[in-house]
Amino acid sequence: MRILLPLLFPLLVACGGTGAMTTQVNPAGEPFDEKRAFALLEHMTTEFPERRIGTNGAEEFRQWVESTMKELPGWTMERDNFIAKAPEGARRKGEIPGVNLIARREGTVPGELWIASHYDTFDQPNFIGANDGGSSTVTLMELARCLAGEKPREGMSIVMVWFDGEEKFGPLPWDDLTNSTFGSRSLAERMEENKTITNINAFVLLDMVGDKQLGLLKESGSDVRLKRVFEDTARALKDDKLFVGERDIKDDHIHFRRRGIAAIDLIDFNYGPGNRYWHSREDTIDKVSAESLGRVGRLVLAAIPTIEHEFRSDD
Repeated sequence: MRILLPLLFPLLVACGGTGAMTTQVNPAGEPFDEKRAFALLEHMTTEFPERRIGTNGAEEFRQWVESTMKELPGWTMERDNFIAKAPEGARRKGEIPGVNLIARREGTVPGELWIASHYDTFDQPNFIGANDGGSSTVTLMELARCLAGEKPREGMSIVMVWFDGEEKFGPLPWDDLTNSTFGSRSLAERMEENKTITNINAFVLLDMVGDKQLGLLKESGSDVRLKRVFEDTARALKDDKLFVGERDIKDDHIHFRRRGIAAIDLIDFNYGPGNRYWHSREDTIDKVSAESLGRVGRLVLAAIPTIEHEFRSDD
């Protein structure tokens, strides 16, 4: 993102939203397992530390996610292939194949709620990305376990997306259209062309959500209704200090937001003293915590019923 200025666990029972407005949330009743999510992150950063687009590490990571998701009832997986063209002057050259991973959990009512992350790592050797890419990736995996079930879920369909190619090609600067967010941009463009993008009722992007000193920003251009939903949900969870403000941030959500989709980016962009851990080799597992993963996971899970209520499709 750019700012301006094989480990298998027991399955959880389905725990999706009911489609009704959430007015009170009992944190003790939320089944998001932060320790399990952290264990996934430890495995991910040990076995697949470098996940740059077009590399063997990225492919090995994808196979792990697919095999893990296969164990969850109710989810179907697909690969969305695209080509990222490295701009002239980048260290990497030519056309580089990328793959978005898409998981779908069918619902009983029209419309889709998308929850997304990116899994690729910054274009720098020996960059692990425990927080930047890793933390949001495993949060989605644990959310998928919470929402698993044999029958269609009561409510909208849930679509989980792990984007590839979010990071820019160095040493060139970030550019929204030529040097960043290759996977999300490609998918949004194709969905606009085939008119399936209108199936998305709401889009929630997570990025850098594992910082031990967690403080989430609501990207300032995000949908105002989604901002309110997440603020209200944090208060209901008695986690009033979770959000620390708003800033203009370019990230994977922008290509959907610009096409009229209600979208929000939840991101911590104060990672280490002076943000020095960001895009550095210091972005390692010791800088993140299970507690932070749990706070974000429970927030998203608790917000789903309200999102479904406020963004339901017209009858």
